Amino acid sequence: MSRVHKVQQGDTLGSIAVRYLGASSKWPKITGSNPQLANRRKAVDGSPFIYPGDDLIIPEDETATRPAAVQATETIALTDSEQDVSIKIDGKEYTGFTGYELNLNYDSFDTFSFSAPYSEAMIELRSAIVPFAFKSCDVFYEGSPVFKGTLLTPDPELTDKSGEITLQGYPLCGVLNDCMVPPTKYPLECMGLTIKGIADAACDPYSISVIFDGDIGPAFTEVSIEPTDKIMDFLKKLAQQRNLLFTNTEKGELRFFQAKQERAFASFSEGKTPLMSIKPKFSPQEFYSHITGFSKTEAEYPSYSFTYENKYLINKGIIRHHSVTIDDAKNEDGLKNSVRSYAGRMFADTVSYDLQCEKHLNTDGERFKKGMTVCVLAPSAMITRETNFIARNIKLERTTEGKTSTLSLVLPGSYTGELPEAFP
Repeated sequence: MSRVHKVQQGDTLGSIAVRYLGASSKWPKITGSNPQLANRRKAVDGSPFIYPGDDLIIPEDETATRPAAVQATETIALTDSEQDVSIKIDGKEYTGFTGYELNLNYDSFDTFSFSAPYSEAMIELRSAIVPFAFKSCDVFYEGSPVFKGTLLTPDPELTDKSGEITLQGYPLCGVLNDCMVPPTKYPLECMGLTIKGIADAACDPYSISVIFDGDIGPAFTEVSIEPTDKIMDFLKKLAQQRNLLFTNTEKGELRFFQAKQERAFASFSEGKTPLMSIKPKFSPQEFYSHITGFSKTEAEYPSYSFTYENKYLINKGIIRHHSVTIDDAKNEDGLKNSVRSYAGRMFADTVSYDLQCEKHLNTDGERFKKGMTVCVLAPSAMITRETNFIARNIKLERTTEGKTSTLSLVLPGSYTGELPEAFP
């Protein structure tokens, strides 16, 4: 977690970096977290001047050697409710929430929302629930870690008879959805770097580690992030061009990966438990027969175009054209891959199914996981043959009525490039 250092007479950025980060060469990490230094005069080594009285944010250094994490010494039950989820803050673990939502996302970041009434036990949380404290936390389900994250400002609800507070937050890398590159890091050098190099540079000011599973693809020739671009919005566009998805790890890291076909983790059939309901969701106005991608027209590169054909509509004699410009496609193969990736996300965004079922576990007692393959047969929901889907989002919920799971399902080819010519 970040700390604050008040500059004293004789301090230098190098000496402060040694004290907190272990090496004087790590001073750029400090300037990256302190945009107020961007317009200061520079020393011969390029570091900005600092003065006594300056308050400097010191970022956490993921590469530094740390002592083993201190285990929670106390578990506090907020109520007598089921203790299936818990959150650890400042060395104390809180459980006994009266209700919760765990949202596990396949191509986005996870979130949590835990609710409990005000009680004497809630006093222990006072320092953690101060508005804008952004406390670090660890979220658990049945004792297993869900993710290491950040507690956002709680949402209190008070009446003359009762009071309830809702704790909510996201993984450590969730800050990338909110924030931009600091001025001290701008302009961010992107030309000639792979998406890994770009992501590492963009995430460094926030001490977020980046992990890649799969082929990262070729380097980008010419891309740039604008000062007003949210970091994750920018990285998501690059990921789509390389047919990569993203999510968070249990440690709160940013993870890019490629989708894979897996065996069915769970199966559901209409009229049989645990299936409660299933509803198809279609967006016909965003569904196209032809998607044509164009490379940018530049003097030093020839211009390319590639058209993906949606056989499902074409075989019905329906013509609906859509075009998109691909920023960094310098050859035909790169353009083709980017357009097919764009078409896959069209299928994911226009054809999905919301499935609600009892409990949070499959028949083998394993908790549902994001990205799992789910087999469904539900003729009333227009799934007339057994079909495998990918669980893009999973909401695990407990209310006074019990435990339910809501799965947002998409066709697996949407992410693997095996695009369908027929629907279920």
